[in-house]
Amino acid sequence: MKEDQILTEITETCEHCNFSNRCLEEDCTLWRIEQIVVNQEDASEMSKLRVLELFGGIGACSKALERLGIDYEIADYVEIDKYAVRSFNAMHNTNFPIQDVTTWDKDIKVDLLMHGSPCQDFSLSGLQAGGDEGSGTRSSLMYETIRIVQKIKPKYVVWENVKNLLSKKHIHNFNNYLNKMSEIGYINYYQVLNAKDYGIPQNRERVFTISIRKDIDKGFVFPQPQELKLRLKDMLEDEVDEKYYLSDEIVKKYIPSNESENTNVIGNLVMNKWQEHMKRIYDVNKYSPAINTMQGGNLEPKILCLNSKGGRNGVEGLQPSLKDRIYDSNGIATCCATSNFFMPNYTDGLRIRKLTPKECYRLMGFDDEDFEKAAKVNSNAQLYKQAGNSIVVNVLEAILTNLLLEQDTQQERQTTIYDYV
Repeated sequence: MKEDQILTEITETCEHCNFSNRCLEEDCTLWRIEQIVVNQEDASEMSKLRVLELFGGIGACSKALERLGIDYEIADYVEIDKYAVRSFNAMHNTNFPIQDVTTWDKDIKVDLLMHGSPCQDFSLSGLQAGGDEGSGTRSSLMYETIRIVQKIKPKYVVWENVKNLLSKKHIHNFNNYLNKMSEIGYINYYQVLNAKDYGIPQNRERVFTISIRKDIDKGFVFPQPQELKLRLKDMLEDEVDEKYYLSDEIVKKYIPSNESENTNVIGNLVMNKWQEHMKRIYDVNKYSPAINTMQGGNLEPKILCLNSKGGRNGVEGLQPSLKDRIYDSNGIATCCATSNFFMPNYTDGLRIRKLTPKECYRLMGFDDEDFEKAAKVNSNAQLYKQAGNSIVVNVLEAILTNLLLEQDTQQERQTTIYDYV
């Protein structure tokens, strides 16, 4: 029996319906059937997961969905940095223009909205200008997301930002975000996750907030930490250009660290004019510091290398220069940032070098193929910055698995109109 015939028969038996007007009684069988039909039509139109990436960068969310094998399409991509847009289009085979989030006002259907609004004014490495609504700081752009969410009402909203957003100085903005999202119809879940707990040897803590529209919310559980099997040395290139190595004069300033074995720092450079994080040398057998935007000036993370040709595995626990770099295989990288960090230095038979842009991309969970596409359209300086501004793909994979795949498997059998006849 066709659905329109079923609707006709039930309409004729409904004491509330008058044939010409829609029945408004929620206990009416027809009313329930109409809702199912509408939902099925919506499902047909939205067979692919439609994604809006705000402050999209190089597209960590799209990469995570691709890895998970989820059928998705990019409903739109909003990014004002022209260099990031170049990399995104090259990596994802798209042709999006530069777009300003403050003027974005499209009326489109979206299932998942991903945003990593600017963190500079919340970050400990920034000026701590904050992100109060209407303040005009970069971090206050988080409120543009709320405006857009209120307009298009996506099913899910995922927000990533620095852990310091939860500090006493900034937590009022975080709470304000949660309250506003709740007011416009969302249930919020948040937790601080570290990249080194999800397969990437980088010490990168970020707060992730998952907001689910109240009419579809079934709860959300953040992914459990996983055993870290990779170390910083596993992320390194076999051949590295000489330009990434520090000069002999700087290497002479190296002093081994007296810090605890629990740290990933194995030494420091005695450089009075350098900031503390610029002086650190990291153990390749452990993990990287957080990758940042590395805006020049020796900000890249640094590692210690053997000045030998013995091969990558020639010395246990050490990574020779070029093919034989020395890293602590039991350690993790520090967090990749937009600034350049330094790795450990040794003066006798050892050298110190910076992590390369490709290594930083790897530490953010991107494939070498992704990097090569971006490298064709951008300089190293921009590639470093893009890695530091991105979100670790592996962490998003774990989150989206719980948000999109686990919920699907736990869903009850889909109801159809035939359940009422």
